[in-house]
Amino acid sequence: MSSIDRKPHALKREKSLIIPRHVIFFDTETDQLVQPNGDIKQIFKLGWVCYYRRPYGRNLEKLEWSFFDNLHDFWQFIYAHTEKKRRLWVISCNMSFDFTIVRGWKYLGQANFKLKFFHNTGSTCIISVRSKHGTIVFIDSMNWFRESVAASGLRLGIPKLDIDFEIADDSYLSTYCKRDVEILVALFKDFARFLEANRISRVCYTIASTAMAAYLFGFYDHKIYIHNNEQAIDLERQSYRGGRVECFFLGRLENGPYHVVDVNSLYATVMYHGKFPCRFLKTRDHCTIDTLRYNLQSKAVIARVLIETDEPVYAVKRTRTIFPVGRFWVTLTTPELIYALEHDHIRKVGRFVFYEHEKLFTRYVKRMYELRMEFKSAGVESYCEICKLLLNSLYGKFGQKAEIWEKIGDCPGERDRTEQVYLPDLNRRGMIRYLLGEIFELTGYEECFNSFPAIASTVTAHARMYLYELMKVAGSGNYFYCDTDSMIVNDKGLANLGPVINEFNLGCLKVEDSIPWVNICGLKDYETPNKSVIKGISKKAVKLGVGYYQQDQWPSLRGILRGSDSDSYTVKKVTKILTRKYTKGNVSSDGWIYPFSLCEYDQRSLLPDPPF
Repeated sequence: MSSIDRKPHALKREKSLIIPRHVIFFDTETDQLVQPNGDIKQIFKLGWVCYYRRPYGRNLEKLEWSFFDNLHDFWQFIYAHTEKKRRLWVISCNMSFDFTIVRGWKYLGQANFKLKFFHNTGSTCIISVRSKHGTIVFIDSMNWFRESVAASGLRLGIPKLDIDFEIADDSYLSTYCKRDVEILVALFKDFARFLEANRISRVCYTIASTAMAAYLFGFYDHKIYIHNNEQAIDLERQSYRGGRVECFFLGRLENGPYHVVDVNSLYATVMYHGKFPCRFLKTRDHCTIDTLRYNLQSKAVIARVLIETDEPVYAVKRTRTIFPVGRFWVTLTTPELIYALEHDHIRKVGRFVFYEHEKLFTRYVKRMYELRMEFKSAGVESYCEICKLLLNSLYGKFGQKAEIWEKIGDCPGERDRTEQVYLPDLNRRGMIRYLLGEIFELTGYEECFNSFPAIASTVTAHARMYLYELMKVAGSGNYFYCDTDSMIVNDKGLANLGPVINEFNLGCLKVEDSIPWVNICGLKDYETPNKSVIKGISKKAVKLGVGYYQQDQWPSLRGILRGSDSDSYTVKKVTKILTRKYTKGNVSSDGWIYPFSLCEYDQRSLLPDPPF
């Protein structure tokens, strides 16, 4: 029995509500230099920075503001507030942009800072550096709130200023910039005040880690034992799939009305009601169907099973996640296995894992949802949003994986960058990162120290099964599209769902919109009279033709490091062409979509994997 490189342990209870005491907020404004190819290079013009000291002990609250129109002044302000044995948090909205504009890598390298940790995926950005003078952590406000400064300001009652960059003078541009920093300061103070006043959690680097800290501080009722069994973890990863996103009809539906219905906190609902794995027991290569049925009465189970079904209920990973019918092998978790046994869909059981299970999250969800409803009734929109984020972010923390970057040498004076290289000894490509005078190699990916993928996969499985039950209640032919926790249904579907429609109760449905027509083009690609949704196409994109768009591409720090200049930020003009080929089912001539049919037997496929 093989193990991963992680010591088995129980999750430790959080004991602290510490909020960072020393925080700097900043924002920058730029001049735009249009390149011959239409790209726009951003050139630093001015900025505002604010040091905030939270009150503690005999120290009163302190706000120290500074305008800067050269980068030397900005970094002197940062260094002046950096002290030994103290962690300084530096926050902006869109850290990839602002950190590059202030030439972060260059100035930190000149001050002999070394990298402790760097993570940049999507809107999440964390850069932790240290020197003999202290530690600085650069954090994007979107790590907690995935919204623009304008949206944050609107929620907090501090509106972002309007501006026309073509005619605004430097004085107004400075005022405009300072307002953005004021919103960031208010956002952080509001977040900290909520966590502290309600005794929820300490502030962590992301909303997911804050949710985990909240759970471990006040709601950790049953011990969760993190294991290191490699075979079990492989099976857990196979079972981990996301929400159900599918089209059941493609084209324009005219004979409305149609209704967009949404589950009130779907993931929180299944976390409130369900039991989840908390301790690994054993794994074996196979068992009988009767043994599986017996153990499901008292344990959580993940198993690879041979399914034969005429219902498109089980998520199967191919190139995409599909919901086929027919005969196929798939790795399922407890709620899916129970459904499969109840409907006689299982033909054979392969490798399986048994776990102890408990109601791990009931009290956490109850408290957060009650708080959310209280703040909603009181009109405190900002706190209501925080509760929603804490409810939705916890489960994913158990499914987290991490990159492994190993230091392989020093490179003083080298340009900061990431390179793809060929490793002849291993006969494969590799990734090398040069940052702050050191060289790091990406050697692989690993489970995080506290990850337990079985929990996350069971949560998402419960959510998919919950949505599927709602689809069955709506009735075949009465739903046309679904996305994780929502559906588009007709009048008959809405009437069938009537008993579970309640805009306040956890797990019930609320009607988000009623519309005379809807045009469904694909996954996350539809249009109604009230909005147009196209995944990957920004609201500011210019439509050049049918399915043909041009838009600005704002690079991430990871993308910038792959370029030729890590201290230069260029917004590129990119053209996107939508193929709109549906690859998750068979599209009939009348627009209705039918599930793929698979035919597999034992451990081998009688047909090659379909190209989708």
